[in-house]
Amino acid sequence: MPTEKQIIAAERLALMGLLASVPMRSVDENVLIASWNIAQFSGQKKARALQYIADICERFDIVAIQEVKSNLQGLAKLQKLLPGNYQILVSDPTGNNERMAFLYDKRTVISTGLVCEIAFNGTIVSPNVFQFQRSPYCASFRAGRFDFTLVSVHIAEGSSHGSTGTALREQEIQQLVKFIKREAARAQGSVFDPDFFLVGDFNIQSDGDRFFRALTGGDEPRLKMPDGMNTLGTNFEQTKTFDKIAWVPSDEFEFTGRFGVIPFGDVLYREDGQKANAARTEVSDHLPLWAEFRVTELEHELDQIINLGE
Repeated sequence: MPTEKQIIAAERLALMGLLASVPMRSVDENVLIASWNIAQFSGQKKARALQYIADICERFDIVAIQEVKSNLQGLAKLQKLLPGNYQILVSDPTGNNERMAFLYDKRTVISTGLVCEIAFNGTIVSPNVFQFQRSPYCASFRAGRFDFTLVSVHIAEGSSHGSTGTALREQEIQQLVKFIKREAARAQGSVFDPDFFLVGDFNIQSDGDRFFRALTGGDEPRLKMPDGMNTLGTNFEQTKTFDKIAWVPSDEFEFTGRFGVIPFGDVLYREDGQKANAARTEVSDHLPLWAEFRVTELEHELDQIINLGE
């Protein structure tokens, strides 16, 4: 009968096998961005689950984490399990007492200093303006020669509040896309870098629904996402398309075509005596979603300047 230590070691090895599908990281050449709604992430996560979470996060340059609870002990424990080069940025508590966090490897990306939440300004005459239930969290990073802004969101689910809740979900996505397009149109050198990546839990139920159209429609530039992500299941059962990674098209980087989820439930908490889908309860009801981007090399950048206007 294997000990718990042996079981965990065997499962971590199996998890490494799953993670082998993720491309290798290369400084100044590519950026691996992941987004993960880690359900109820707080100090209540058990050591075993935290170790698995750390193994997954260590595979990426940046992980945008949603649903971090006000208690930050879980994040602190996670950071201790990772090599010392991993840094954390974390937001204030917002709707549902949730925080958002960016976990990043400072060997491959650095924070440029911009960290903020998206909120809208009212006036003395008209102070009541639209606000998000959970404020989107933004941070600017640099990978090699490439600066970009990462926006992490947890859009209102709202189904328990009928048509009012679903209308709010659609409005949040529309307002978010409108904001990003406006900021992306600003000149280089403004506070927000115009190269935007939008990631997180959008609570989109299926391909082509009204919430998906709110994210991908509207005026140019339209947000782009990988072909096939519109139908990729990102919940634990892989039946819903909740989570997304989208971006404003740019010459500064190139999507490599590689993306996916990590179906950790296939290999974790599988020993005899475990409840069905124990990994869902212990780790999360969402799967980590990732995508790879190639950073524009200096030679390519110079070619673009030389060929400008041809």
